[in-house]
Amino acid sequence: MRPDRVVHAGREPIVPVRSPARPWLRPLRRHSTGIAAPDPRLWALTLAIIAVDAVWMAASGMAAEPLGFGLAGLAVLVLLLAAACLSTVKSDPPLRGMALASAFLIAFTVPVAVLHFLAAGIGLPFVDPALARIETALGFDWTGHVAFLARHPTLSWWLALAYHSSGPQVGLVVIALSATRRLGRLWTYIRLFAATLLCVIVLAALLPALGPYAHYAPRVVPSEPLETVGALWHLEPVARLRAGTLHTLALGDLRGLATFPSFHVCLALLTAWALAPVPLLGPLAALLNAAVIVATLGSGGHYLPDVLAGGLLAFAALACRARRRGPTADPAARDPAARRIEALDAIETIRPADA
Repeated sequence: MRPDRVVHAGREPIVPVRSPARPWLRPLRRHSTGIAAPDPRLWALTLAIIAVDAVWMAASGMAAEPLGFGLAGLAVLVLLLAAACLSTVKSDPPLRGMALASAFLIAFTVPVAVLHFLAAGIGLPFVDPALARIETALGFDWTGHVAFLARHPTLSWWLALAYHSSGPQVGLVVIALSATRRLGRLWTYIRLFAATLLCVIVLAALLPALGPYAHYAPRVVPSEPLETVGALWHLEPVARLRAGTLHTLALGDLRGLATFPSFHVCLALLTAWALAPVPLLGPLAALLNAAVIVATLGSGGHYLPDVLAGGLLAFAALACRARRRGPTADPAARDPAARRIEALDAIETIRPADA
């Protein structure tokens, strides 16, 4: 048997990935591998979305305010350089994980948010009446729920605070999983984040809705601005996008416009899953994100079908992940780029079972 081929029982021979023959390519390859996670295909998808945004904005006569987007691009570049250096100059998996995960989240969410804005201007009919009928058929009284929150302002305020913790919790996942060297779980979380966010944007573009605050126009609502800002902040940009009066897009203008399905619910479940194995943080994250899901109805201004669809999307994503880990767990069945990333992270991770 050749020494470079090892045959395991019931498996195909695994051929190790060889280093390039040219010595000058080795540093380049090592640097590129160090910044390839969470998946080279996701980086390629990000570049494709940026190209689509540029073409779409040019065709619609919309300009981008350069300062904000330029600073975001600069932040991504600095973080990628830091991740590349940390993978070669100094072996520090936690810091590399934080830098690389932060770089990808910025690089992906900004162009995806722009795409979300552009898609919101397509102008398909709103589906609020259909969502309200489904909600009624399920026996849920949304206006009664909001009136209850208005009668209990302290509860409403705390639920709103939990609702607005979704964004900071993403940063907490990056820090916690990197610090505990659960890099494989971090990359999986980011892949699930990217896939479900794209699904939400597509569905929101095809099934646009203004939300129950606009549809029901309740007479009794929570009084504090913090409690309803998440439910109302999309109305003005949606109106301008549909009227064609939004000619300049700034980074600060980007916000969530999706009603159906709720990405807050989807993200809450994914975040609770990601932090589940972390001591102390796991149970606290589960409780906090349960509050986020409840708060999505009032503070987020979502119908009950939005909440159910967001939960279904998260469970479907986690189920697909579990299914893929079964029959394709053999590294020989995966593409070379994925094997290089996983090999690097396996060396850096002290808990490979959490990958």
